Amino acid sequence: MNVLIKLSGKVIDDSQQLAKFIDGIKKLVRKNKVLIVHGGGVQVSLWMKKLSLEPKFVDGLRVTDKDTLDVVISILCGLVNKTLVKEFINSGVKKVVGVSCIDGKLLITDVDKKLGFVGKNIIKVNKELLELLLYKNYLVLVSSVGLGLDNKNLVITNINADNVTFAVANMLKFDKVIFMTDKEGVLDKDGKLIKKLHVDEIDTLIKNSVVTEGMIPKLSSIKQILKRGTSEILITNDLTKKGTVIVK
Repeated sequence: MNVLIKLSGKVIDDSQQLAKFIDGIKKLVRKNKVLIVHGGGVQVSLWMKKLSLEPKFVDGLRVTDKDTLDVVISILCGLVNKTLVKEFINSGVKKVVGVSCIDGKLLITDVDKKLGFVGKNIIKVNKELLELLLYKNYLVLVSSVGLGLDNKNLVITNINADNVTFAVANMLKFDKVIFMTDKEGVLDKDGKLIKKLHVDEIDTLIKNSVVTEGMIPKLSSIKQILKRGTSEILITNDLTKKGTVIVK
């Protein structure tokens, strides 16, 4: 079975949650091929503040000027990705590899110049690299820094990790898609878990501000993945439990 997981930066930042997640992945890779797209927004914002840079967001997406892009590249491609690779190796997973969406021209996007160096609208994907790594039974960790087409030149862009997850789900066939967050799932206006959600309800939740900030691009990507053929997607904070199951 092929399993695609989007790992939130908030989980990475929580040592207990991360340890529990790694333990779950150790069991999962014994019989499955697993690809993880990871975020790292918490860590990026932390280092931006250390460098006296103010993080700015529009609808949950990071405004990325040149200085911010330098931090994004350093933290997502370097510190976060390689630390995760190390943690999985230390946990006993023998075959682990970390790549960015720059490597092998994995993802090429348009550039959303309103937000700066931000990738939007996937133009081209290279699934050969991921297929090869999964075929060789590697646990694959993908950071969400890619290439954007600016006129005729390619520039490095910050791509929302939820959008990368959509692109990967669209380029390869996965039997199971999981969004791993620091929350137990999607919460209603009273803060209670919504155990099952129909894809058509997503727009209403966003319109009524029941979900906000980072959950907006997450649900928007999930909506697109479901429309492309996946039957259901899980949002959870625990691989052993069912949080919110979203169906089409």
